[in-house]
Amino acid sequence: MDLLPTGSNELVYIQTEKVNLTIKGSASHPSFQGVEYPDGDSVFKVSCSEEYELSLKGCADVGATIVVSGVYSGIYTIAPLFYEQQRYEIVIEANGEHDIAFWHDNLNIRNKVTRVGRNTRILSGVINFGNEIGLSDLVVQVDGANYLRLTLEVFPTKIGYKDDYKAIVEDVTREVYGLVFDFLKKTYLGYQQSAHVSSSPVEFFSVIRQIFGDFMKAADMILTQPHHLLERTREVLPSHKIKRIDNRSLRWIEKHPDQAKVSADRVLVARTLAVKKQITYDTKENRLTKYIFQTTAKKLESFKRNYLNLQRSEDKVVVNQIDDMIWNLNRRSNASFFASVGAHESAAGMSLVFSMAPGYRDLYKYYLMLLRGLSITGDVFHISIKDIAVLYEYWCFIKLNSLMKDRYELISQDIVKVQGNGLYISLVKGSGSRVKYRNPVNGEVITLSYNPKETNLPTGTQRPDNVLNLKKNGAGTEYEYVFDAKYRINPALPGTSYYETVSRKPGPEVGDINTMHRYRDAIVYQNGASPYERTMFGAYVLFPYSNEEEYRHHRFYESIGKVNIGGLPFLPSAMRLVSQMLDELISDSPESAFERATLPRGIENKLKKVDWETRDVLIGDLRSTKQLDVCLEYRFYHIPVSQVKEENLPIRYVALYQSIRLFGAESGIRYFGEVKSCTRKMRKDIQFIPRESDEWYYYLEVKV
Repeated sequence: MDLLPTGSNELVYIQTEKVNLTIKGSASHPSFQGVEYPDGDSVFKVSCSEEYELSLKGCADVGATIVVSGVYSGIYTIAPLFYEQQRYEIVIEANGEHDIAFWHDNLNIRNKVTRVGRNTRILSGVINFGNEIGLSDLVVQVDGANYLRLTLEVFPTKIGYKDDYKAIVEDVTREVYGLVFDFLKKTYLGYQQSAHVSSSPVEFFSVIRQIFGDFMKAADMILTQPHHLLERTREVLPSHKIKRIDNRSLRWIEKHPDQAKVSADRVLVARTLAVKKQITYDTKENRLTKYIFQTTAKKLESFKRNYLNLQRSEDKVVVNQIDDMIWNLNRRSNASFFASVGAHESAAGMSLVFSMAPGYRDLYKYYLMLLRGLSITGDVFHISIKDIAVLYEYWCFIKLNSLMKDRYELISQDIVKVQGNGLYISLVKGSGSRVKYRNPVNGEVITLSYNPKETNLPTGTQRPDNVLNLKKNGAGTEYEYVFDAKYRINPALPGTSYYETVSRKPGPEVGDINTMHRYRDAIVYQNGASPYERTMFGAYVLFPYSNEEEYRHHRFYESIGKVNIGGLPFLPSAMRLVSQMLDELISDSPESAFERATLPRGIENKLKKVDWETRDVLIGDLRSTKQLDVCLEYRFYHIPVSQVKEENLPIRYVALYQSIRLFGAESGIRYFGEVKSCTRKMRKDIQFIPRESDEWYYYLEVKV
């Protein structure tokens, strides 16, 4: 068939005897033209019950189809046609009086394609894959049976698919196995079995959905040709009922001579021990088989409960599919001879029956497949992956850890914490995911936290993605920096305000830069009664862009040197600028780190007016918690004269220091006041805290 018309928004057209299918849309993201990564070829697959004619945008020759078992199929390599966050219109028209329906594993996609008004011959709808990347199956059903299946590939627009995206998935999987998986999303990736001895619930369900038919065939073959043993039993019977005896029967007669008598040179026996042979199905192989049925059914029941607890729209098709599998397993578990067989896990898997016997061999193979996890390589099983925005956030934290792991000494072994909802796992947010390092050069402690929750703030809770905390030698202040992952990029298209006012090159969104300003100003700390102080000395947006050299001239990169707020490109193929920033921050002296902070206007004039020679505040320590109560009640403080130099007088203010040792969480400077009078007294004359001593003290009376 000829190419689609030039300039047409028709991407795919398929014509068969029973249906016509059209997919329309833009072959590249409309908001990111020139920024997307057209890296390589895309795969497009067609499988149909009848012959079909196909037109693909950008494909002049679709070639011949392959026919296997009455199914016509083809695999086509084309330029990428489908992208994230893009709308695609699907139109399906029946040829003749056929009942047609559209199917997709994801409920949201499935419900988008519906009948046009009262016309039962046309289905139409607009679908959007959101931030989900990978393969997706679109199925057309005719008269209740799957008739046409299209497998298309959804590409990202902000990162490279063949390198960056797959590297992100590999990095996250390598750090925390199973963290990338999700359940019945809009796209999927191909996986094969791995060496993992246990699988997550979503892996288990992805495997059993694909192999359940074969699993049941193996079970039915076992029911048809079950393994059995010939079991011997013994029972004392009258001689006329005995059919078989052995040596034990003769020994029984010797012990019971009253049951035998001699008559005409013959020994006649009235009763003896008879041997009976009967078939039994209660074998270790059948016990393990029943155990496999029951444990698989229980895992499906648990999976169903957890699925129903998800905060998602309930898909009745999925629930019915799970119920059907549970019913089939339970029916076979209680059918025929299995009803009288116990269910026990055993080492029977190594027996010849599970190695060679029909049915048993296949059943045990499928059981092992359900126990194992999945490997990122291969295309045997299909499983959904978390959307790219979530994966990018995870990857930024994991890769920041990786960059520091190569340079510094790990202190905390609890690197990444995960939490599950019964189906898949996610990183723990708050203070759960935290890693600590020590700089081997100077011993300084470095902490990287994922999504720490700052709650005790005057203006509300703040939750940046990644916070780097530096404890520098010789400084009482901890220096913190935000590295916030944002899977967003402004393409700086000509004519936009970004192009005119910010930069003519792609970079982080203005709103994300403003969020960095918010983090720096909103996350503050209060030490006792002292004013609030900023704890964030810098904040940076991590965004997906690969051209680091070009970005060096961007306004939001230059702003880092001016106000220590800006953006840094961060991808598997672009990590140099982030690595340099980490090295600079960690190697800074306390003075250099402080100089990166932006000071309020007028601070220089304020500092000029300070008389640094005048030291009129006395910081007084406390020997006990009782002393604090007495000083506050009677408004005074006392200190030995020997501890105060003459040049430090007069003392105009007193501040009480509460140590961590005595006051714990209440430590710090929480009380201070203006001195009303300062007199010299012997220690024994200070009656509020009596002590017999002739040592001279300054007695400082504080104003109410």
